[in-house]
Amino acid sequence: MHYGTRRSRDSIPIAVPLLLASGALGLLAIVWRRTAAPRRESRVRGSTASVHDLAVPQTLDAPDMQSLPVGTGAVFHRKYEIVLTDVASSGRDVMRLMQRNLAELAPAMLAHFEKTSGTDGLMCVGDEYDITMLGPWNGMVRVSEASPTAFTLVTLDGHPEAGHITFSVTAHDSDARALHVNIESWARSRDSMVAAAYGALGIGKQVQTEVWITFLQRLATLAGMRDTPEVSITTETLSTTDDGDAPASA
Repeated sequence: MHYGTRRSRDSIPIAVPLLLASGALGLLAIVWRRTAAPRRESRVRGSTASVHDLAVPQTLDAPDMQSLPVGTGAVFHRKYEIVLTDVASSGRDVMRLMQRNLAELAPAMLAHFEKTSGTDGLMCVGDEYDITMLGPWNGMVRVSEASPTAFTLVTLDGHPEAGHITFSVTAHDSDARALHVNIESWARSRDSMVAAAYGALGIGKQVQTEVWITFLQRLATLAGMRDTPEVSITTETLSTTDDGDAPASA
């Protein structure tokens, strides 16, 4: 099936009662997920960076892209990583699994991906996904890069965040029979309202963490790994030099 191009929708004002309700649901979902999700979390010392240097290269003529310079506040650089062992799949096989099963790998209760532009079973530059997230955080993303070993999604107008996220599969450094799967994001709040509700309360970060933990563990199962892999999570908070924000501590 081929979809027609769909423009990103306008931003919807955030209502306080809806925020509180979604926050409560989000916390319940997080508590439920934490019962059986092996992970290792760490934080690294933050630094100061230019949002223009961090922004994804603009390979598309797309004024509706909501890149890092459009947002506000500190940039959060996060990595979610697993090692796939004892699988027959190659790195390209695993990447095809991700590209073809994006909606099935993400937990629909927290983040439902619906392809609105592109072709089923194939990921190409320019494809778009509408993401229905827990609470009033819905938004759209576009594929800005797609290769046999990686792809990148950039946020579009109206998404609660400004930035991009890259999914990649590489050979393991020390084990020729293992694969390293990495999800790496650079994002900041769309505006001060989102920064206060979405960022300061911590709900958005926790929900995202559970989304990508589930995604990676489902991918491991789909790739044929028998054991549930531990997910390594690293967070770095970068203060920005382009908009006068005060440095943010890690």
